[in-house]
Amino acid sequence: MLRLTTLAALSMISLIGCVSRQPFNLSPISKLESGESGADAESKILTSIRPVTDSRMGFARAGEAYFSPDVRKVIFQASDTTDTPYQMYTIDLDENRNPIRSSVKQVSPGGGACTCGYFHPTKSKIIYGSSYLKPDLPNPNKYQREGSSYAWDMPGGMDIIEANLDGSSPRQLTTEKGYDAECGFNPAGDRIVFSSDRDGDPDLYTMAADGTDVRQITNHDGYDGGPFFSPDGKRIIFRADRKMDDHLQLFVINADGTGERQLTPHGDVVRWAPWWHPNGRSIVYASSIHGHFNYEVYLLNIESGKFTRVTWSRGFDGLPVISPDGKSMMWTSKRTKDGTSQVFIADFKLPEGF
Repeated sequence: MLRLTTLAALSMISLIGCVSRQPFNLSPISKLESGESGADAESKILTSIRPVTDSRMGFARAGEAYFSPDVRKVIFQASDTTDTPYQMYTIDLDENRNPIRSSVKQVSPGGGACTCGYFHPTKSKIIYGSSYLKPDLPNPNKYQREGSSYAWDMPGGMDIIEANLDGSSPRQLTTEKGYDAECGFNPAGDRIVFSSDRDGDPDLYTMAADGTDVRQITNHDGYDGGPFFSPDGKRIIFRADRKMDDHLQLFVINADGTGERQLTPHGDVVRWAPWWHPNGRSIVYASSIHGHFNYEVYLLNIESGKFTRVTWSRGFDGLPVISPDGKSMMWTSKRTKDGTSQVFIADFKLPEGF
């Protein structure tokens, strides 16, 4: 589903987004130097780009992949046709971080739709969003950009599921009506952050790893989602549609819900799918600054406002993540020969100043 979800279906009063404590000090957009190609520019940050998944594995589409803490496994969503719901899969990486194709394993029970898989940081456990227990519950919240054929219904039966690393013993962690998904652990593994529309529209919540002690972190009209804890566990990065105009922007907030700060300005550019670099001051994210049919990955220092372009491939590059050691970037891309969305990985070099 690419996790680009908001509330175009709701008719509510617009709420002006929180003002940043500092002005938006974004540096100029990266441009090619004289005689330089996009591939040359991309190679300054990404080298040895190779696919983790492809259609020969039986996946008509795959994406939204995340590393295990030891960077030996990847969890991702995929489906065998473009019309069937995503299921969750894992694949092993060898010592050079190349995929071991024979290791692909479905770890979701099947039935319903699945998304947003995540590894426990210390235990052999995974979590993910799934509607397999209640696959047919409707939900008024959905995303569909005006003039676009792309749409995503937010299933009313979507809950957060915990399972063993091999997918066995799935256990429901959330039981509220509505959409609970977009989940991730804090570094200690004792709390989960997630997006839920249990109060009418999607806001951010945290809960203990066993599903108890639920605490609401944000409470705004419009969509808040895609949250991830910072490497030190003290902050949460996320995306929000505070003006309810289908143009998501990036925010950071303390883990207790205080100190919210907007990182990117409102406008007709979508910025979404943020992910922390392990240094805790920079993030990667996807942007439509080059057009809504040409998403690219960018890198932003959230302290200085400096940013630079990372990917230079026409089409879709998004949902980027950096490995826990900072040595690799993994993302979803349509740079495939057959035009399908698949998972790619590359060696990553952090530019100076980030």
